[in-house]
Amino acid sequence: MKKKYSEISNSIRVVGFNRMQGSKEVVDYYIVNGSGKKEYAFTRKYTRKTYDIVKSGISVKQLLQMRSKDKMVMMLVKYMSLMMPYFLEEIEWLAA
Repeated sequence: MKKKYSEISNSIRVVGFNRMQGSKEVVDYYIVNGSGKKEYAFTRKYTRKTYDIVKSGISVKQLLQMRSKDKMVMMLVKYMSLMMPYFLEEIEWLAA
């Protein structure tokens, strides 16, 4: 995890919601703060392992530090770390 993400609180979580989009199953990811305020983050292809990780919520810090042999989990971690500068810039309460 990069040093610039150290200011993110452990109460900031990533939560995923499963839904159908046409004939495909996708997961909508949201960033949620400690008080329950929810902000849409992105949508990714459904896989059982990634959905199991985020369905009840996982700390952003914990997700960024995660390592796995599962390719889709690592693609989620890579995409999240790619999008973090945007989230920090656009979501006011994220770095507060």
